[in-house]
Order: sequence, then C-alpha cells, then structure tokens
Amino acid sequence: MRFPKTSSLGIRLPSVRTAALPALGPGPITRLLGVALGAAFWALAIATCAVVLAFIFTTFVPLGPLGLTVTAGDEGTSVPVPRAYVLFALGAIIAYLGGFALILRNLRAMVHTLRIGDPFHPDNVSRLKQIGLTLATVTGGAWIGQTLVSRLVRGALEPPSLFDLVTPAFSVLVVFVLAQVFREGARLRRESELTI
Repeated sequence: MRFPKTSSLGIRLPSVRTAALPALGPGPITRLLGVALGAAFWALAIATCAVVLAFIFTTFVPLGPLGLTVTAGDEGTSVPVPRAYVLFALGAIIAYLGGFALILRNLRAMVHTLRIGDPFHPDNVSRLKQIGLTLATVTGGAWIGQTLVSRLVRGALEPPSLFDLVTPAFSVLVVFVLAQVFREGARLRRESELTI
C-alpha cells in the first residue's frame, strides 16, 4: 500500500550532513584495536610471568618472617603475615591476570578474523564461549577470594555480598548471547555459500 505524498508547506528544514562513522572492517580502526589488544595482552602476559616468578621465589627461597606494618598516627604496629597468605595472594593474582590475558588472546584472534573480512568465522563462537567461561571463573574466584580474606583476616576487608555479582553475571550472559548470535551468523554464512 502506497501512502499519498503530502504537499510541501514551503518550509525546508536545513539538512545537516554528518561525517560517516567508520565501520569496524579491514581499516585503520581495526588495526588500532588490534595494536591496543596486542599491547594489553603482552603487558598482562609479562605481568603474569613476573608474578609466577615471585610465587616460585616465595615458595622455594627461605625468607625471614614477613611482616605487615600498620600505622596509625606516629606509631606503627607490625603484624606477622604467614607465608601461606602471601602464596594465596600471589596465586590469586596469577589466576586473575592469566584469566584476563586469555580473554585478550581470544579477542585478538577475533579482531584478526574481522581484519581479514570474516567476522562470523565458526571459531569465533568457541572464542566467545571461552571468554564467557573465563569471565565467570575470574569473577567467581575473585568473589570467593574476597570472602575467604574477609573471614580469615577480620576487619581487613568487608565480606562481599551477592549483589556484587549482578553486573559481572550480566556481562557473562551478554557474552554467551553474543556467542549464539555469532553461531547463527556463521550458520547463515555457510548456507549462503552453499546456495551460491
């Protein structure tokens, strides 16, 4: 059904032309994104390796008593810190940094498929699922770690609530929905290749 054209009232609105937004295709923005993800990945990988070396050093090299000095005003109180607490903290940092390095590695591979012009590559579905699982694991691990620290060292940290998990859980769900969207896009691309 066609709608009739209305006659002009003689008033013309000025047309405003905006610059076209660059698309995320094989262009300079994708290259910039790839470089930024690469730099962040290598920074996290190097930081993770440094913490692994600190973990190994702390595990095998005998050290004197480790202490934490708490100051209130002019006076300070030295509190002994068991080696197990230090190793637990270093292990948590390794897991946290390593998880985000894994996420960045998958994002770099996805940007590479975008750069070559194949964003709905079937491997991107599994990459997005790995990103979702890693986000869920890192978030759950951080929440459990905060809970343990708040229970073991009273007053050092407030115990986390379940509401602290709402936003990370939502982002994990968004990543899994995107994985399904990419899976459907890959299926449609495969079907269109078969029909041609």
